[in-house]
Amino acid sequence: RVRGSVAQVPFDHFHRESASLIRQAVFGRDEGGHIRDSFAFPANNLVFTNIDIQSVEPVDQKTRDSLQKSVQLAIEITTKSQEAAARHEAERREQEAKGKLERQ
Repeated sequence: RVRGSVAQVPFDHFHRESASLIRQAVFGRDEGGHIRDSFAFPANNLVFTNIDIQSVEPVDQKTRDSLQKSVQLAIEITTKSQEAAARHEAERREQEAKGKLERQ
């Protein structure tokens, strides 16, 4: 159930909404479109009322490697962006300080 539901959504959407998507796959939705509060097995009256998601990992090694590479690339891009912003801010402050010194 869970794998089938997850396979139908883009990775970015799953990454942002994984807990909700997994709960929806396990419990289903009611007539109003809301995620149900429980799931029951009528054969033995076993009722699930909550799930605890310990981890979410791809089963396929190729997908896992690709995901790891994407995460590393995203971290590098974010780091470089933050470094560039900090460098730009430092240069702006330096120019501002030079301007004040020249006016004195």
